[in-house]
Amino acid sequence: MTALWQLNRENKQLPCSLIQTTPGTELVLQSFCYGMEINVYPQWKLCLQGPHEFYFKNLSQKRRAMEKNGDNRKLRVCVATCNRADYSKLAPIMFGIKMEPEFFELDVVVLGSHLIDDYGNTYRMIEQDDFDINTRLHTIVRGEDEAAMVESVGLALVKLPDVLNRLKPDIMIVHGDRFDALALATSAALMNIRILHIEGGEVSGTIDDSIRHAITKLAHYHVCCTRSAEQHLISMCEDHDRILLAGCPSYDKLLSAKNKDYMSIIRMWLGDDVKSKDYIVALQHPVTTDIKHSIKMFELTLDALISFNKRTLVLFPNIDAGSKEMVRVMRKKGIEHHPNFRAVKHVPFDQFIQLVAHAGCMIGNSSCGVREVGAFGTPVINLGTRQIGRETGENVLHVRDADTQDKILQALHLQFGKQYPCSKIYGDGNAVPRILKFLKSIDLQEPLQKKFCFPPVKENISQDIDHILETLSALAVDLGGTNLRVAIVSMKGEIVKKYTQFNPKTYEERINLILQMCVEAAAEAVKLNCRILGVGISTGGRVNPREGVVLHSTKLIQEWNSVDLRTPLSDTLHLPVWVDNDGNCAALAERKFGQGKGLENFVTLITGTEDLLLVEGMSVPKDEAVSAVHLIQAAKLGNVKAQSILRTAGTALGLGVVNILHTINPSLVILSGVLASHYIHIVKDVIRQQALSSVQDVDVVVSDLVDPALLGAASMVLDYTTRRIC
Repeated sequence: MTALWQLNRENKQLPCSLIQTTPGTELVLQSFCYGMEINVYPQWKLCLQGPHEFYFKNLSQKRRAMEKNGDNRKLRVCVATCNRADYSKLAPIMFGIKMEPEFFELDVVVLGSHLIDDYGNTYRMIEQDDFDINTRLHTIVRGEDEAAMVESVGLALVKLPDVLNRLKPDIMIVHGDRFDALALATSAALMNIRILHIEGGEVSGTIDDSIRHAITKLAHYHVCCTRSAEQHLISMCEDHDRILLAGCPSYDKLLSAKNKDYMSIIRMWLGDDVKSKDYIVALQHPVTTDIKHSIKMFELTLDALISFNKRTLVLFPNIDAGSKEMVRVMRKKGIEHHPNFRAVKHVPFDQFIQLVAHAGCMIGNSSCGVREVGAFGTPVINLGTRQIGRETGENVLHVRDADTQDKILQALHLQFGKQYPCSKIYGDGNAVPRILKFLKSIDLQEPLQKKFCFPPVKENISQDIDHILETLSALAVDLGGTNLRVAIVSMKGEIVKKYTQFNPKTYEERINLILQMCVEAAAEAVKLNCRILGVGISTGGRVNPREGVVLHSTKLIQEWNSVDLRTPLSDTLHLPVWVDNDGNCAALAERKFGQGKGLENFVTLITGTEDLLLVEGMSVPKDEAVSAVHLIQAAKLGNVKAQSILRTAGTALGLGVVNILHTINPSLVILSGVLASHYIHIVKDVIRQQALSSVQDVDVVVSDLVDPALLGAASMVLDYTTRRIC
């Protein structure tokens, strides 16, 4: 089946993307449709070619069953947004809900700092996105201190019951850990309205943790962004059946954003003379549990930025207690009038994405720095304790106790202008389709009362629910002399799916084919319920693994010297990328999946391609390179010269193994490659005749791995990323 996505806005058809599927498979909604260069997202329309159904098969069947029973009522969803930060996470979900009017009715409630002029009147961006705001609630008590926060929660609790009685939603979507969100969750829970909580289970390091976990206990359903957050929710006795590991919704938009026109946005906010990667974005909020210290750190930050002498975009802090004092510090230091600074209350999320994606560095204590910015590999300096418990990529440098400005200044010198591998810890760009599918699965006939799972949580709890459990996997690439192979490899070494193409002769054709195959495999992984953690590449020749560069290839792969493989793949897939020699990859495969597993030391030898003779009964296509397979075939057909070549090569290999045994004394020698089984007996004979008695007992075995190069490439990803996750 071929499905053509089109965008429909004001009756105009705009082609977006072609998606290929095979008959009988599910077509998962592709979230890159969110990444438009307009503030108002258009409606989608799906045009089909072919007889097959286009939607989630099980949901279509469920829908037909509901209609047969006369129960085809739409799910009424209330989304409440309190500030610019939570709207960036909720907006993609709101667009997804709006685009499926046959399933959902959307009510939008706006409250909190959205409606305050000092914080940018950010409700306007919701209107610009073409959402009807059903209710505006002025809930903020000014004062920007602890008492004002408490009074604001109380005011929201007074006003919300009338709104909820009028809207009568089936479910309310609440995001995050703000005090406004606590008021929303409390009101909905006491009024018997189901709650879906976004980003529960995370750990940051301030009062936000307590608020976030309190909302978790009130919520009926949970959408989390990382596997650690999922495990935290399970440890908090939440029902695993009601937890969805979806990723962060904002990633659905930002992963498609970096390649858009960005210079006009940079010039608009920072000036015409500013270049990409030559400016800083600063965003720092008060820490409500230690306001005095956070104000002092903000002063030191501004002093360091002034000394660093780079153009800097400074965003005003949020409305938490202490923000008024931080604004006073900015004005005391003249930031709003300093030639190197641009101080703003609000930047639209579409434009903010571009600004942080192309910044030389981001500094502050915003969750955006440790979450979203990692998707671009932009260097981040995280200050203080506000995000101390967050999972981060390697792009984040922590300055936890900046007692002098020198620490922050040194951090700026270390981080500014670097480019790190893109990180997808918090999402893979497919959160919204998962969340919509999750919403459709909610049974309103189920009892409203929550059930808590109090028994002790086992180390590896899982259930066979496709939208909850995904297989941690890697994309493995094997660059051979003849074929180019890409595979999805699971944590257990299972090759879930493999793609093979002839290896092109030119650099340009080869790199384009690699990118194309990897993009297709990554899209297919979503349908196969596999979460891709990164890309591992096995290639012949000399490699610089640290830089991800092929220095000099074998003669079998042409135009493949001084080739940077990491950058184009990382930029395209937004995934970390590892590159190594195919021999090293074979050894890594044995260590993780093969006969070297659990051994302290062993040696892997790769039996490579030989020059050989053709004999009667053999046929090799004119354009096909003669390989080791042909040598074996010739020997089996009785070619004396081929048999002699195998004996000579086997004896030479045996002598090499003897030297290895005498020099490094490994616990095991593993022969890998198509010729290994033909050499093993010859090698063992040479060891018996030539080796010292002290190494005669070292075992020599033939590898039992079918695809050691692919498995070794995958092991680079799985070993590193899972170590960081756990």
